[in-house]
Amino acid sequence: MTFKWRDNSVRILALFIAVILWVYVTNEQNPVTDISYNITLEANQPEGYIIKGLPRTVNVRFKGVRSVTGTLQRMDFSARVDLSGISEVGEQQFPVQITSPPGVEVLQVTPQTVRLQVDRIVTKSVPVVVSLKGNVADGQQAGEPVLKPPVVSIRGPSQVLDEINQLGVTVNVNGAKDTLERVASVETGAEGVSVTPDRVAVTIPVIHVPSKTIPVRIRLTGEPAPGYTVSEVTSNPLSVQVTANDGILNSMTAVSTMAVDITGVASDVEKEAVLLLPDGVKQLNPESVHIIVKISPVEDEQQPPPENETPPESDTQPETQGRSQAGR
Repeated sequence: MTFKWRDNSVRILALFIAVILWVYVTNEQNPVTDISYNITLEANQPEGYIIKGLPRTVNVRFKGVRSVTGTLQRMDFSARVDLSGISEVGEQQFPVQITSPPGVEVLQVTPQTVRLQVDRIVTKSVPVVVSLKGNVADGQQAGEPVLKPPVVSIRGPSQVLDEINQLGVTVNVNGAKDTLERVASVETGAEGVSVTPDRVAVTIPVIHVPSKTIPVRIRLTGEPAPGYTVSEVTSNPLSVQVTANDGILNSMTAVSTMAVDITGVASDVEKEAVLLLPDGVKQLNPESVHIIVKISPVEDEQQPPPENETPPESDTQPETQGRSQAGR
C-alpha cells in the first residue's frame, strides 16, 4: 500500500498544530512550578542510646505542575533519619530521607545530611555526701552524718556520667541542740540524668561539748626602734570561750594569738590578731581579738645613790591576765 502524502498532508499538519496547541495551552493554563516547605525532621530512637543535635526541620524544594502542587501541603511530605544501624558513640553523619507524593520531583533538601552526637545510656553507682549549712547551738557539736542509703544509682549518657563521682545534699543545722533527722532530695544538675532513689534519709548527731573561758596570750616578735620599749600590751576581749573535751580544757592555761611583729616601730600598734586553734579544740569564740601594744620612749637611767645611801626597794607589778610580751 502506497502512502499518499498529498492526500494525508493536511491531516498530518492538523495533528501537528493540535499538539502544539495542547502544549501551549498546558504550559499556559497548568505551568510547572517550584515550591519549598520546611518539613519536620524525625528519627527513630535506638534503644540504649541518646541522640543530640537533630535539627527540628529540613527545607525541601520540589517542582510539579500547578494542578498537582496547588493541592499539596507540608503533611504530604516526610523527612526522616534512620538511626537503626547505630553501633558506636561520638559524632556521626546521617543522610536525610525524603518521602514525597506522586507527580512531584524533589529538587533539593537542605541539609542533605545531619551530624549527630551519639552516646550510650549507662547506669552507675555513686556515693552521697552531706554538706552542713549553719552552726549548731553554742556548746554543741555536729557529728558525722549517717545516710540511708549512702549510695544511689544514676542513669544517663556515658560521657556525662564519667564526670559525676559523687552527689551532694545540704542539711541546715543552724541552732540545732539535738540530733537531726531529715529527708533530702538528691539531684545531679545534669540534663538527661536520673537518680534512684532521688531522696535519702540523713541523721546528724548533735552532742554537747564542754566549754571554758580562757585568757588570751599575745605573742610579739622583734624589737621596737632604738630608744623605745613596750610599755603595755592588752587585748579586747581579755579571754575567749574555748570548746573542747574536759581533758584538753583542763590542760589549757591560755590561747595564743598569731605572732605580731613590732620590729622597728616607734608608736603604738593597734590591730586585729587571729587566735591560734590548739590541737583538739573544736571552737574558739571569738576567733580573733583586738590588741593594743603601747610603745614608749626609754627613760633616762637614774643616777646611782650615794655610797652611804641604801637604794629604795623596787616594786614588781603582778602579771595582768590577758597581757603578755611572750615571743619577744
